[in-house]
Amino acid sequence: MSSRLTKSLLFTLGLSVCSAVAAGNPEDGKQNFRSGVQAFQQGDLALARQLLESAQNKGVKSLSLSYNLGVVYYKLAEYGRSRQAFAQLVGTKQSSLAHYNLGLIALAEGDSATARNHFKVVAANSDQPKLTKLAHAQLQKLGSTPPAPKQWQAFLSLAAGYEDNLGLFPDTAASTLEDGFLESIGAASGYAYQDGKNAIKWKAQFYIRDYFEEDDFNTHLLRLGTAWNHDAGRNRMSLGLEGDQLWLADSSREQRARLVAAWITPSCSTRSLSARCQIKLEAEQIFADKPQFEAYEGQHYRLDTRYRARYGDWSGELQYRFDFNDRKDRDIGDEFFSVSPMRHTLGFKLSYAITRAFTVGTDASFRQSDYTHAHRFNSGETITRSDQRLTYHLNAQYQFDHTFAVTTKLGRLSNESNIDRYQYDRETVTLGVNVRL
Repeated sequence: MSSRLTKSLLFTLGLSVCSAVAAGNPEDGKQNFRSGVQAFQQGDLALARQLLESAQNKGVKSLSLSYNLGVVYYKLAEYGRSRQAFAQLVGTKQSSLAHYNLGLIALAEGDSATARNHFKVVAANSDQPKLTKLAHAQLQKLGSTPPAPKQWQAFLSLAAGYEDNLGLFPDTAASTLEDGFLESIGAASGYAYQDGKNAIKWKAQFYIRDYFEEDDFNTHLLRLGTAWNHDAGRNRMSLGLEGDQLWLADSSREQRARLVAAWITPSCSTRSLSARCQIKLEAEQIFADKPQFEAYEGQHYRLDTRYRARYGDWSGELQYRFDFNDRKDRDIGDEFFSVSPMRHTLGFKLSYAITRAFTVGTDASFRQSDYTHAHRFNSGETITRSDQRLTYHLNAQYQFDHTFAVTTKLGRLSNESNIDRYQYDRETVTLGVNVRL
């Protein structure tokens, strides 16, 4: 591995360590918080309250602290204080959990009408099946018909950005292409059919990136799909079909037809760590629209495994991906270029909620690509291409409410190769707005 790639790896690890140290901020309040949680787990509510309040007085502010204080106050029958603590979670990513606990508080105070309203919010909006089930059970006890679960959801992201190496030119090139761009990402999904543990779900997604001057690099993607979902206890299985249409430089480039199978389970969680594991298999056929893209026709197969976890205000993800390509490749006269790599990708994501609204994070991935056939050049030389690509980002998000957020991201990509023309770097920065419905 080259010294330049080694330095990039060290830089990425340094960013992760610096983020953890900055967010950790080992003050007395942090220790009080950890000790308070431990005291609660041991059943000492009085000590848990004392330690958690001490952490709060020493400046600790987090979703986890508010939640734990709310639970302790509830157990101590101090419902007013408990309500104030859970109310701080409303409008955050833990909003449904907050409403459920506010409903329990209202029940304890004998206010069935208020409790019913909170449980209805959970039943209609929660994306956690277990919490939704609990809310439905509470509504049935109150003699109220649970609202129908939300049948669809949508997401839209609009961003402006800048990229400094559009053409992925090698480091030795005399010049590079750089330009600003506008980017939009949209997704919508919903249930076409539901019956007990089985459902048919549809989805539609699009991606658009238009450059201000370099129109030849404009990219548009449309994806449509449907899948059968089956809940097997705590696990979920799915089998689906997807289709893609890709445009490059405002003209059609290729279509893809894809078969997808997935399995998701929360059984990898522990007592202190909420986690979810996923395995996904994909097989797709690529069809080219123009002769210059025929080399990319063929098959692509993918294995994708992910482990997502949450601990307090920390969230993380580990990923391993294997890709195998069997394309036509490019044969031009005396030259031959392989576009059929076999790839291994390792990646991670890490984020920390500094406040209820403000989250910072970093992610990085390393990809090893080994091409199945040797390149052949006019000189008669043959080389089997091998690449190592490192990508990393720093990002931040400010969540105004459940619907609107502002995001920013700074990223760098570095590709090393045993063929000089494929060695390049690229940096990108974006600033955008997210809307979730």
